[in-house]
Amino acid sequence: MEFEAEFSQVPSSSFPLEINSPANALNRPPDYYFVTTFEDEDEADESLSNSHQTSKRVSTTSQEDALRAVHGQLNNLTAENLSLNDKLLRQADELSDARAQLHACSDAEVIRLESLHKQVEHTALLEVVNVPEFARIIISDFKPRLAKLLTKSLPSYLILCSFRFYDQAKDEAQRTSLFSAVHANFKDTVSTSHDIDVVTLWFVNQWKLCNLLRQYAGDDGNPEWIALNTAKQNSHRINNYDMTPIREQLKLRIEECYQKLMKKIIEPNLTPKIVPAILQHESSSDITLATGTAQKNGNGNGPKGLKDLLNFLDSIYNKLQIFGGDSVLIGQVFHQICQWTCSLALNHMMFRKELCNFEKAVQIKHNVSETQSWLYQKGLGEMRETLEPLVQACHLLMSRKDEETICGELTSKLKPRQVVAILQHYDPSDDFEEPIRPDFLIKVQRRLNERAAANGESTETLIEKGTYLTPFDSSPFVYCDFKLETLSLPSCLHLEKVCRLL
Repeated sequence: MEFEAEFSQVPSSSFPLEINSPANALNRPPDYYFVTTFEDEDEADESLSNSHQTSKRVSTTSQEDALRAVHGQLNNLTAENLSLNDKLLRQADELSDARAQLHACSDAEVIRLESLHKQVEHTALLEVVNVPEFARIIISDFKPRLAKLLTKSLPSYLILCSFRFYDQAKDEAQRTSLFSAVHANFKDTVSTSHDIDVVTLWFVNQWKLCNLLRQYAGDDGNPEWIALNTAKQNSHRINNYDMTPIREQLKLRIEECYQKLMKKIIEPNLTPKIVPAILQHESSSDITLATGTAQKNGNGNGPKGLKDLLNFLDSIYNKLQIFGGDSVLIGQVFHQICQWTCSLALNHMMFRKELCNFEKAVQIKHNVSETQSWLYQKGLGEMRETLEPLVQACHLLMSRKDEETICGELTSKLKPRQVVAILQHYDPSDDFEEPIRPDFLIKVQRRLNERAAANGESTETLIEKGTYLTPFDSSPFVYCDFKLETLSLPSCLHLEKVCRLL
């Protein structure tokens, strides 16, 4: 209260009321609390600007760090995703290989990825509503690992049923369009792939389709094509259009597949195995290695030479079987393999002195016999004849060296110059056997030339055509007993939007 009273007695004129007036500003003493120089203002502005730049720089740096952190996380996630994807693909391949091996080694039929509904017989007519997509799904996107689990030669049956539909509808334009799409996919798939499974799959399917078009659309001039048909199969025949041009185009694609399979895939892998397996492999090395003693082996691989060759032949045979290859197709493939094997091995024997002795002849004959035994076990016994020149070359080195023996049935599969070349390089095994005299070789060659001339054979042939490929013989016909009316569309192919069975 005393303070309020004292404060109330202070005269009001002592406070400057008009602060902003110029006069009062001049008369009023300076207020040092409110005085600011221009230098201070400049410094304040500069410090404020620096603080803004610093804060801006800090914010920019923090954004860059955050972006780098985000990019790093994205890179890590991408790498992890790719790693998981590769692992998934490897596991899928391992699973498909395991199923294929199970199918090849077991007598029980492997589980097939067919439709889950009960099979119902139909008219074996396949209506295709989207031809390009249909051709893409059953050819370009039809992978070998899936083909191993489905009906053998499924694409061939589907194409035949679609041809039957257009034959019933008498729609030649759509039939031509379908074959054009199928033909283009056949050609592109085989030409762009170097995978033995892909080439083998379409080699088998095109050969199957060619035979189906004979069986269901053959001319009356070939009664063999329809001789075994049932009444139901005859009712499914294509009657309105001539399928000969389509069959001729298929033969060209079959030859293309055969050439690529044999020359580009099989021959490069087969050739390095022939000499180690047939000429250098020593069966006694198995016993030698077991006893811990060392024995010289020509290829340096111990007992693996012949085993590698037979394993390679097994793999080719199993692939042809899994994809539905018939006896004609498999026979021609292995006839060519045996021909290459015999030619290359015989060419080496004629010009290598270390191979032309009694001991080596015994071992080579054993290796050839093992290969012939494998052929017999696979039902390819007729192919053993192709290796007979090698057997006779071994018998020539192991037998008595007299004129009657050499010029008889012992060398019936060998050419005159081949017999002379082997005898010229013959190395006697002991001192009791005399070297072959030049005059004896002249007599032998004269008699062999007379025999060759009487049989209409050439007397000048020496080197076998080791790399020659005999064209595929598409003239034999192979009957198929598959019932088209039981065919189903596997749900895994997602064909329900492009075609339907009627």
